[in-house]
Amino acid sequence: MENKIKVLGIILLAGFSFYYTDKVSSIIKNSDPIMKRIKEEEKNMIVSKVDRVVIKDEFITGLNGCIVDEKESYNKMKSSGEYKEELLVMKEDPVKKNDNLYIIGGNKEKRNISIILLNTNYNLSKYTKKNNIKINYFLDGDYLINNIDKIIKISNYSYIYNYGRNNKYLSKYIVYDNSIIQNNFNNNSNYCLVSSKDDKVLNLCNKYNMKTIKKEYINKDIYVNTKELLENGQIFVYSNYKYDELVLTINYILSKGYNIVSLDELLSEKTKCN
Repeated sequence: MENKIKVLGIILLAGFSFYYTDKVSSIIKNSDPIMKRIKEEEKNMIVSKVDRVVIKDEFITGLNGCIVDEKESYNKMKSSGEYKEELLVMKEDPVKKNDNLYIIGGNKEKRNISIILLNTNYNLSKYTKKNNIKINYFLDGDYLINNIDKIIKISNYSYIYNYGRNNKYLSKYIVYDNSIIQNNFNNNSNYCLVSSKDDKVLNLCNKYNMKTIKKEYINKDIYVNTKELLENGQIFVYSNYKYDELVLTINYILSKGYNIVSLDELLSEKTKCN
């Protein structure tokens, strides 16, 4: 019993010593002129984050901010012996995450939009390459398996995503279809797509770390409807279109100064802080 008490005493003493040493070290660091200068300057370096816009069970993505990494900045400057602004290290200040909600658009800070097509009736590769745009395709799993060579030809300037089987996402197919995409094309299938709320799809896709995009599909007059809805962060889903009408619509979007980007780029909340 006596030995146990001695061991416990040693452990407590060691723990207190560590805490005390760490506390003293922190006080010394915070009183260092270099750290004081870092703290004075960091408020001028902050890039404010843009929080997500959450509407019940839907959201528009936000944008991470940037703050000074005090520890890394101090360590770099301490080794040089003086405060140097060029040695300031910035890090991301992430937006608050809301899991398992429907995505309805990208943040409004950037002049980006995304286009989703539900078929590969036309090969747009030459056009997309010429205009430096990215198209997103959501394709049926059976179609994917039986048309890999055809889809590879369009995927150099496009992104391919899982659209389930017969417009339904099923647990028994989702991993297999995602692996087909990952092994043959340029991206991972990180998204599911619905035209109206479907909590079964939302929960199933969340289980496999896939985010669910909810957008009403445009199946006619895509040029007219796009003109009316065009704004930063918009996602357009075209389920029925003709080649000439699609090109006319894309040309209009580009003429208004928008970038047509991948879903990953549109929905990314990352910020370059250095």
